[in-house]
Amino acid sequence: MKMAKNLVAVIAALSGFIALTALLLLLLGYRPFVLMSGSMEPLYREGSLCLVNTHASLDDVEVGDVLVYRTADFLVLHRLVGITERGENGITAEMQGDANNVSQTVDLSRINYVGREAFTIPGLGRAVETLTSPFVWVAVFMFIVLASMPARSITRLLAFRRHAQVSPQEKNNG
Repeated sequence: MKMAKNLVAVIAALSGFIALTALLLLLLGYRPFVLMSGSMEPLYREGSLCLVNTHASLDDVEVGDVLVYRTADFLVLHRLVGITERGENGITAEMQGDANNVSQTVDLSRINYVGREAFTIPGLGRAVETLTSPFVWVAVFMFIVLASMPARSITRLLAFRRHAQVSPQEKNNG
């Protein structure tokens, strides 16, 4: 039982540290972005977690920067390979995935520009997606509740459930 309580304490401490770190990054303007395709491979692999600096100004972007922008359907992370025009409302940019052979002309404005990639952690995106699943949170919550209960309470709970599952016919026969 002591081992279970220690495990619960470690999980709680680790969860608190992760939550505080995530909150700090969010307050500093960093947003997580999980790569869903291989268009930026080999440097940025599918399933990687990128932190995007949303405070990076569109006015300061340079050729070679990796940017995140919105399309009608989803967010895109591609490299800025050329700037055709700079205007008051944004830029006309040539954007290209590192694994793609052709670039796309994209009008970037303050409306669809999300930010510049700050750093990437390969493979962590899949783990983050898994950990943010509601099913995982329910399982962790149930584990913490059960691990923090005294063994006697758990056996009583299980005995109550077994007793409650007896059918009315079994009660009459027994």
